[in-house]
Amino acid sequence: MTKPCAGPVPALPPKLKAPPGACDTHAHIIGPFDRFPLSEERGYTPPVSDLAAFEAFQKTLGIDRAVIVHPSCYGTMMDITVDAVTRMGDRARGIAVVEPTITDAELDRLNEAGFRGLRFTTLLKGGADVGGITAMAERIKRLGWHIQMFIDAENQLLDLLPALKALPVDLVLDHMGHFQPTAGVDHPAFRAMLDLVKDGRCWVKLSGAYRASHAAPGWDDMTDYATALIETRPDRMVWATDWPHVMLWDKPMPEGADLLDWALSWKIDDTTMKQILVDNPAELYGF
Repeated sequence: MTKPCAGPVPALPPKLKAPPGACDTHAHIIGPFDRFPLSEERGYTPPVSDLAAFEAFQKTLGIDRAVIVHPSCYGTMMDITVDAVTRMGDRARGIAVVEPTITDAELDRLNEAGFRGLRFTTLLKGGADVGGITAMAERIKRLGWHIQMFIDAENQLLDLLPALKALPVDLVLDHMGHFQPTAGVDHPAFRAMLDLVKDGRCWVKLSGAYRASHAAPGWDDMTDYATALIETRPDRMVWATDWPHVMLWDKPMPEGADLLDWALSWKIDDTTMKQILVDNPAELYGF
């Protein structure tokens, strides 16, 4: 039996007014379970966090667009994420998790539905294995898709670096590489991530600070990471909420407004804020 996890708390309006076209580049849709039953191989059991709840959350935060990332609790059963992206129409794009045996025709169908990348992870049960990443990258190159990865960059990035540098498509790293606040911006793996970003083929999601931080709710101990990344390549940064915050067992559940207001701690001008919230995701996901 898998461990149940809590759902998101109701959102309050943020202090930061998002510019028109702002995009949450990482959210999951879960349930209802009578239509979309969870995978028996999942590593956690979340509560229902369906499309209606997510759209209400978006409205409260003033966010217009979203990237729906297929959650590992569904394995490679893509129906729920296809349904959400399709129903949201041009306001949404999708990131898929697939078997290596997927046909080109099925990849084409996902592309038509609004999908723009494949996610791989070394951290979640039910997520795609990284073993086939190079082969899949070659297959999705023709679609203009990217590879998205959720890894423990602090301990894994240096080993993965040769393969990641050789990818024939762009790379997107989830949640600022999932570094712990104690590592610091001078950690060799973080410096290597900055070098990847500097080269222009690597994008980073400024998200998930609440997962590693020891300073909730402001997550001040994670802001240096975001600032260093923005200073390196502001045109390769995107922002996300990671709603509905699954697998959060030993940290406080984040409040929706704080997830957007954390951007105020970056102390960037309006032009850079718009770049991160609007322009960069429009380029990366094809809005």
